[in-house]
Amino acid sequence: MTNDEIKEQLSSKQSSKRLSATKRISKEKITKLADELFSAYTKEKQDKRTWEPQSEMIKSLGLLDFKPALPDIKSIVNKNIPHDMITINAATSYVQLKRQSVYDGQPVLELLNFGSTSVICGALQVLAIDKMIPSSDEIKEIIKISWDINKHKDRIGHEFGFIDPRVYLAIACAGWDKLLTTSFLNHCIDTAFNIDSFGKTIENVQLANACQKSLKGIYSKF
Repeated sequence: MTNDEIKEQLSSKQSSKRLSATKRISKEKITKLADELFSAYTKEKQDKRTWEPQSEMIKSLGLLDFKPALPDIKSIVNKNIPHDMITINAATSYVQLKRQSVYDGQPVLELLNFGSTSVICGALQVLAIDKMIPSSDEIKEIIKISWDINKHKDRIGHEFGFIDPRVYLAIACAGWDKLLTTSFLNHCIDTAFNIDSFGKTIENVQLANACQKSLKGIYSKF
């Protein structure tokens, strides 16, 4: 598919085509279409029904490091809506657009200090997606805040169907100093439990496996 064809799909009346075009832009990291993507998003956000294309566009704008989108992304993050996919992707994009480099953990800490479960998920997710390596002091603070973040007030009572956000941090730990991460990873293994649809406690295999791999310096896929 050519860039012109992708641009045409971005303006299609069919949301499925707009979604497909956005995913193509993300997959191929077509920075030349960032302006067109942002224009498409400004129209898309007017329709609350099209949450999936909106969410994907927001994710793509962060991936492309399209700085002009930051005010729009920040406004979503500031609404701080829990259990919301658009907000999760907005938080991830916010960090990507706000940070100085993958070694800058300050935007992550900014979001962790006030965020709902959605903002928290997005903030921790970007650490794993981009294999960020913050400073030692930032890593210590991120781990301190996230130690039992699975017990966040927005998640209590909604555990079934909602990921334990610590899994993203656990994955990111694979590239960090083990002296800073081992205690956290072992703690997560000891507390790797979820609630199933019947309200019973079950092992969180995804989290436990991610921790085991990170203790060996291996990044997990997600």
